[in-house]
Amino acid sequence: MAADPRFTALWSEEELIPYPREAWLEGGFTPEMLPDGDEIPLDVAVVFTAFLEGDIELYDTIQLTTEDGSLDIRLIVVGAVADNNDLLYVLDPRTGEILQCDLEQPDVQPVNSNFRTFVEFLYQFAVFVEADEGKPGRAERAEQLRMVLESIDPAAFTPDGWWPLVISQLK
Repeated sequence: MAADPRFTALWSEEELIPYPREAWLEGGFTPEMLPDGDEIPLDVAVVFTAFLEGDIELYDTIQLTTEDGSLDIRLIVVGAVADNNDLLYVLDPRTGEILQCDLEQPDVQPVNSNFRTFVEFLYQFAVFVEADEGKPGRAERAEQLRMVLESIDPAAFTPDGWWPLVISQLK
């Protein structure tokens, strides 16, 4: 399978990276949970990077546990916030959700319902950034972006979620 044609229109071949689509499908993910195509962007201004620093690499598995054993889950690293490699995006294989895991102060917050909607949000955000002409009109365009994103994945817009914070920063 090739990259999503919309991605190749926005990013060059060098700006895309494969993800283990076939392995994840074999591991129990459904096609509806995964992006079309077999590549994702390497970098999306401010919100995402696949360039990780330190000991954790892209698609590594990390284990989150609590001392009392109330939490013990395995998560797949799918990227990080562009300016903060301690804020990882992780995929929960049990639910398919994308979460944000803060390595500095152990905290996990919801980001998207699944990897497909997460990558679609990255695409929509990149289109927004590409078309940005500066502060005049940005707040209105950010509100339009919010409406588009919320129509794609309403669950991503819980009050304590990541995307509402991103949109508020744009405004």
